[in-house]
Amino acid sequence: MNNFALKNFKLSHWMASDSIIETLALGDLILPGAHNSGVDKKATYAAPGVAHWVACQSHSFYEQMRNGARAIDARIEYHVDSRGVGTFWFQHAGIRSSRSLENLIMQVIRFLEESPDEFVLLDFHELKSGNVDFDHREFGRFLLMHLGQRVIPSSNRHLNLGQLKQASHVQRVWLAANRHEALDPAWFLQRIEHRWSGIEDTSVVELENHIARTLQAPPIGSMPWSLSATSYSIALGPVDIKEHLDRWFDPESGNWVFNCSIINADFFEESRLVHNCRAANIIKAQRRTK
Repeated sequence: MNNFALKNFKLSHWMASDSIIETLALGDLILPGAHNSGVDKKATYAAPGVAHWVACQSHSFYEQMRNGARAIDARIEYHVDSRGVGTFWFQHAGIRSSRSLENLIMQVIRFLEESPDEFVLLDFHELKSGNVDFDHREFGRFLLMHLGQRVIPSSNRHLNLGQLKQASHVQRVWLAANRHEALDPAWFLQRIEHRWSGIEDTSVVELENHIARTLQAPPIGSMPWSLSATSYSIALGPVDIKEHLDRWFDPESGNWVFNCSIINADFFEESRLVHNCRAANIIKAQRRTK
């Protein structure tokens, strides 16, 4: 176990726990990610008994961030009810949860009020039509109106965390989504590239092979990218693979973690993923200063 992981720090404040992490920019950071963040065990679902097969996280957005997740993998659909009221709901493979975009925004604000020196990437990986076409204009308006001054302008994405803190005491949220004419590129980064095995029921062996192949030649550039580190069983649904995550991404036992950007995991807080990402960021920053 590495010494950085042993150091006493709060998961809710891990980015601010060591000043050297501030020398890294968004594209440099190694971020623990919450895969399918809006479908968790504490949410409710329209179809009974489906949580077992669709829930990818244990807790709500707020608890995910409190437990160290800094990349929120958001997959939503737009639905208009019989009253004509539109809502952006979180979903997994078309199965909608009780989590909404409003829930996410409120919990991000709550988290940042408690942890003002942390940063969060909201990766809107899927924007799907529900019973009507997806309303990109309303989606962008809703986010920017409610997150307001907390959103980091796209022009500042190259700044490191220390520079971002100097530029603003409240701008702590990056927004990323697929390019659309209704989404202002001044505030929305381009869509985050996701590297997935392509196998619906990915076994641990298939996942390990996928990670090994991906990290032989990982994506390069200044934008972050997301590595899917998830396993799925037809019988069990999303599988808790904490022992494998701990081994694969330990910065003392190998180099995999240093070639990553976002490690997108199910039930991430049950592993040492946050500890290992934090340690890897410190080591990466130290290497750059030598």
